[in-house]
Formats: sequence, C-alpha cells, structure tokens
Amino acid sequence: MVHKGSRPSFWVAVSREIKVGLDLEFLLGTLFEPLIYILIFGPLMEDLIGEVYVGGREISYLAFIFPGVLTMVSINQGFRGAATFIQDRFYGGLETLFTLPISRSVLFIAKIIGSCVRALIAMIVLSISAIILTRDVSLTLTGFLGGALVNFTLVVMLSSVMIYLLSRSRNPSLPLAISGILVLPMVFLSTVFYPESVFADSRVLRVLVLVNPMTHASDLVRSFVYNMPVEPATLAVSLVYLLCLAFAGLLLGIRGFSRTLEG
Repeated sequence: MVHKGSRPSFWVAVSREIKVGLDLEFLLGTLFEPLIYILIFGPLMEDLIGEVYVGGREISYLAFIFPGVLTMVSINQGFRGAATFIQDRFYGGLETLFTLPISRSVLFIAKIIGSCVRALIAMIVLSISAIILTRDVSLTLTGFLGGALVNFTLVVMLSSVMIYLLSRSRNPSLPLAISGILVLPMVFLSTVFYPESVFADSRVLRVLVLVNPMTHASDLVRSFVYNMPVEPATLAVSLVYLLCLAFAGLLLGIRGFSRTLEG
C-alpha cells in the first residue's frame, strides 16, 4: 500500500522507470518486428490466403493477425521489462532506489507499472501506424483498452519473472537469452497467425497451444478489438488463467527484488 506521504516518491519511481526504458533500444526491440508483420508479412499473406473465418464471420488475414501482433508487443516488453532492474543491479542504480522513502514492494510495483506504460505506448504507436498505413485494420477506443488490459497480464507476468531470474543470476543478458529461446515458440504455438483449428490434427500441439498464455491473450484481444462474441465460460477460463499467471509472477518478482535490495 502507498501511504499518502510517500505518494510523491512513488510517482518519482514510476516516472523514472518510464524514462529509463524509453530509448532507441525500446523502439527497435519492441516495435520493429511487429511493424514488419503488419506492413509486410500480413499484406503478403493476405494476397496468398485471402480471408479468415473467425468468431462467426470472415475478416481479412491482416485484420486477423493485428490483435495477435499487439499481444506480441506485450510479450516483447514483458521480456524487456526488467531493463531498469538490470541497470539498478549491475550498473549502480540501487543507490538511487535506497533514497526513496517507500517500501521494497512498492518500488517493485513501480517497476511493473513502468513496464505496462511502456507496453501501452508501444501498442498505441503500433495501432496508429497500422490504421494509417493499412486499409484493413480498424480499431475502437473501447476495443483497444480492453485488449490492452488483457495484454498487461502478460507484461506483469513476464516482467516479474525476469526480475526474479535476474535476482538469482549474475548475467545481465539473461532476459535477452531467454526471450530469444521462448518468443518464437510462444508466437507460433498460439493463435497469433492462424486460428486454433489449424492444430486440430495434433493432440500434442493442441495441448501446447492450450497452455500457452499467448493463445488466451490473443484470442481475448481479438474478441475485444472486433467485438466478437465469446462464450462466458471461455472468457472466464482465459481471464482467470492469465490473472493467476500474472499473480504468481508478481509473487516471484517481489521475492527476488526484495532479496536483491537486502543483499
């Protein structure tokens, strides 16, 4: 809990997290690949396969992948969300944190909020670019906000887990190494680029797709963006699953972050 007297320090910590993370590496690392999918891959594949049947209606392939690419932004930012923690632990930033009169858990929450804000900025930039530069992507404010809230669960989970792993490692390149191994399997074993029916013939792939949080996030974001009907049970299961993962990640992250400050 943030007490009234410590609120200015809390917002100082949040603003620091946002400013430190907004740099050229953020723009290139978070936005470059998703823009390639929206501006090149999507239109080319649309010419090849045409429209996709999803949610009881047909939409263009580019429109189909756009919500999933927004989720990719969250995945990328989630893995990179520990960037400020890397600076704090390995390059002498912990002294700055010690000067703020707030608890370790609140400092950790400030880091997570900073990651979410950076992800939101990236999603806004990507959405505006897609709307301006393509003709198949449409978006409402309520659809965008609903999708953003879903994607925040991925940012919270991955940022927290990365902070926990970094608290137990002496390698500042760990998040980059892990993201290099996990991002492509998470993307291609999900419903970002194709509907779930593609996996119907393989029981193993169906299970992997089902447990992949990116599947649940991209499906929910797609339903919010295009106002597609979703079964209440499906909606509840996906939301509970994502929230449980985010909560588990938070517990791990706070534990690792507090241990680092104590050390």
